[in-house]
Amino acid sequence: MNKLKRIYNLTDIRYPWLLLLSMVMFILSLCFHRLHPNIDLNIEMVIYGAGFAVALIWSILNYISHLKLNTIYKKHDDIAVFVEHMSMKKDEKIELIQYLNDFVKDLEEKGDTHENAVKKAISHFQVQEFTAAQDDDLFEKPTHYYLLGYVSIFVGVIFIIQCLDIIFPVPFMLLAASFMLVLYSIAFFCLFFLYKLLDVLISKK
Repeated sequence: MNKLKRIYNLTDIRYPWLLLLSMVMFILSLCFHRLHPNIDLNIEMVIYGAGFAVALIWSILNYISHLKLNTIYKKHDDIAVFVEHMSMKKDEKIELIQYLNDFVKDLEEKGDTHENAVKKAISHFQVQEFTAAQDDDLFEKPTHYYLLGYVSIFVGVIFIIQCLDIIFPVPFMLLAASFMLVLYSIAFFCLFFLYKLLDVLISKK
């Protein structure tokens, strides 16, 4: 059930307007080609290439926008807030707060201000964690299951359009949309595994 929820958490997608733009451009390209079947090959390549380029830009921006530095490595100036973001048991959080407060106290005795001492204590702990951390702990990488959710929706829409076309002839734009969704379904399915591969490569780096 949890995985199903992640698959259909469609709001996880980023820059949907850019993706929609590439889809519309592709449909319009098909319609333009139908109206002008003898179009020059160079012009045809530019038209389809523009839609492909927008889709490529979206796939890159979508991945980058999901890639975030793990919370533990972000800047903090409050011990309670910092520890609250940690993935550990309650008693471990209490021990960590005590450890950091003792660290702050030692720094204050050496002449540091409270604010500066807090930042140094948190920074010191972050360096320790960074040194001991596994590579895949550095970044928070989502699973991108939402791509599979969109694939299932696209397939559903394709099925509906094809059924309607059997009953009565549908406008060419709908058929173009159906063809576009077929290609984007394949692309999204491949993109899911490509993102996984990128996650592995980043973790190794």
